[in-house]
Amino acid sequence: MFRFIEYLERFWALLSFYLPSHLFVENNKDKNILIVPGFQAGRSYYSRLKSNLDNLGFKVGILSTLRNPLSLEEAVKHLASQILTAPNEVTLIAHNTGGLLVLILPDEARRKVKRLITLGTPFHGSDRFTNTRQSYWGYESDWVKTNYKNALFFPLFQPLSAIEDFSFPPQESTEFGQGRDLWFDIPGNYNLVRRNENIRTLREFLGTPKDNIAIPASPKANPEFAVPKKIEVDFSKYEPSVYKKNQKQLAAKKKSGAKKAKPAPKPVAKPKPKKKAKKR
Repeated sequence: MFRFIEYLERFWALLSFYLPSHLFVENNKDKNILIVPGFQAGRSYYSRLKSNLDNLGFKVGILSTLRNPLSLEEAVKHLASQILTAPNEVTLIAHNTGGLLVLILPDEARRKVKRLITLGTPFHGSDRFTNTRQSYWGYESDWVKTNYKNALFFPLFQPLSAIEDFSFPPQESTEFGQGRDLWFDIPGNYNLVRRNENIRTLREFLGTPKDNIAIPASPKANPEFAVPKKIEVDFSKYEPSVYKKNQKQLAAKKKSGAKKAKPAPKPVAKPKPKKKAKKR
């Protein structure tokens, strides 16, 4: 049953992805939660989640994603430009591959984020992307192996997943590990943001805007090693013509120095004649 509902949700997500409203970019200057859409999911697909969080007192914005970006960098740049319009210490709720895009945000945008919550993000990639344009998100690809731990750079990181994922096999692809995973009871990746039971769980998880979020203080870096020292090297002296000239001058100096430092020969002492013994 849940598998069938998941397929319906995926169809609705794809339909909303091609609606004109998906390309609308709003100003997020007063928002404290930003939703990052998932793979081929439009902004309107998250309207139910947004209205539920708005009722709690949050100010929620839904980001726009590019339909056919020329590169992954272009897609991330588009996201970052929207995050930069939000106030500091914003919360990101990233759905499936939206969580992968967030992993490579530029530092300026990442510093805006106080809390990252991912919903069904395939941190280890998925077989779904093998032999596609998004092959960099394939299961255990070099890209995901290199970048998936970037989530730990956010001050507070909380990955949530469905108890069973039909959309991004294998199941373990959405497990981050390190004891950080939290699970929703309703199966299905797209059901995470549409089923009332899952939304209720997320509401309880978020609390209210007045709740304080305790963030453990990170140890300060040793200032001696925090900033690499700049070492300036004059490479001009290693040019072939200059280098040969310098070598000749150095050799000439050594020769002249050796002549000056040559000690004068010591006079040879003449042996003293032996005295003859007197006869008695």
